Amino acid sequence: MEGCVFCAILEGRLPAYYVYRGRGVAVFLDIYPVEEGHLLVVPEEHYESIHDAPPEVVARVYLAAAALARIYREKLGAPGVNVFTNSGRAAGQEVFHFHVHVIPRWKGGGWRRLLERHRLTEEEAERVLEKLKPHTHIIDEYLDTLSRG
Repeated sequence: MEGCVFCAILEGRLPAYYVYRGRGVAVFLDIYPVEEGHLLVVPEEHYESIHDAPPEVVARVYLAAAALARIYREKLGAPGVNVFTNSGRAAGQEVFHFHVHVIPRWKGGGWRRLLERHRLTEEEAERVLEKLKPHTHIIDEYLDTLSRG
C-alpha cells in the first residue's frame, strides 16, 4: 500500500529489527518502544485495521502475539505483558496497517506508562533479539494449530 510504513518495512524499503517472519506474519521491534522488548506483530498483507482483516489473518496475528506473550512470561520472566490493537484514529491507531502490540512489562505501571516512549537503540535491539531468537519456535507451534483445526 502506497505510503504505509509497515508495507515499506515488509518490502525491505525501510529497515526493521525482525524477531520472526513467516507464514504470513512478521514480528519486529517497535522503533519507539514503551518498554524494552516492545514488539509489533503484523500480517504480511495490507489491511487497514482489525476490522478489515479476514478472520484467518486476525487468527494468525493474534496466535503469534499470544506465543510472544508466553515467551515473555514463561521463558524471559516478564511479570506482565500487554497485548492489544488500536482500530481507527479515535482509538489511537497511528499506522493504518493492522498490527498488534506485544509489550512486556518489566517495571509495572500498566496503562499509565503507555505514552512514555523512547527511541530504540541498536544496543537495545540486539539485547532483545538475543533473548527472543532461541524461543521463536513457539510462534511456529502456535501457528501450527491453525492447520490442525
